[in-house]
Amino acid sequence: MRIGTLQVFRQGVNGILEQQSKLYRTQNQLSTGKRIDSPSDDPTGAAKLIGLSESAKATAQYQDNISTVQSRLELEDGALGSVGDALLRVRELAVAGQNNTYGQQERAALALEVRELADGVLGLANHKLGNGDYMFAGYQVQTTPFSETAPGVFNYAGDQGQRLIQVGSARQIADGDSGQAVFMDIPDGGGGFESVFDTLETLAATLEAGTAPTAADLAQVDRALEHLVGFRAVAGARLNALES
Repeated sequence: MRIGTLQVFRQGVNGILEQQSKLYRTQNQLSTGKRIDSPSDDPTGAAKLIGLSESAKATAQYQDNISTVQSRLELEDGALGSVGDALLRVRELAVAGQNNTYGQQERAALALEVRELADGVLGLANHKLGNGDYMFAGYQVQTTPFSETAPGVFNYAGDQGQRLIQVGSARQIADGDSGQAVFMDIPDGGGGFESVFDTLETLAATLEAGTAPTAADLAQVDRALEHLVGFRAVAGARLNALES
């Protein structure tokens, strides 16, 4: 069978074009660093790449979530640490107020410092995050959580909500705690609860009256301290989990 000159020419041209196409594909792979430039290059590999791409996007989102939660928990840990320091100082003042040599004037000076520390605790309880949300308001992040509605009367305007953030395919971590849980629901030693603000108000009023704080007053301050330390430990455990 004789092959015509035109057919031989076409076969040669097709061969050259095919080799040029392969060369272009190789050069493109070298320049882009990608073995698969289009699905037709490797349909099976392209399908795997799509799956890997989605996985990478999810991982990046988890990393962003981890960074956000970590930042919020570090702020909470810092705030709780400052509240704890204030309560330690309040305890020192309460012990000093039990001194039998102290009179009305000395105890009034102690009461003044207790009230200053109480104002500081209230400020920390109303602390805002970098985005303007209140840290301890639960889901009511745009509402000031704590306020003194009358002399010595404190109100919580937030709720008990707790945001759970996805930090892995099967793992969620809370990014904080509600003000109700942290500052209001402190055991009073008798089966009920007393807010840290009421504890400080009672102590200040006792000292202002020239009266020595009682063992019960000190015990309630200790319970508030223990309560705050517990929440700080929880925040630390969450931070450790995020680090892992």
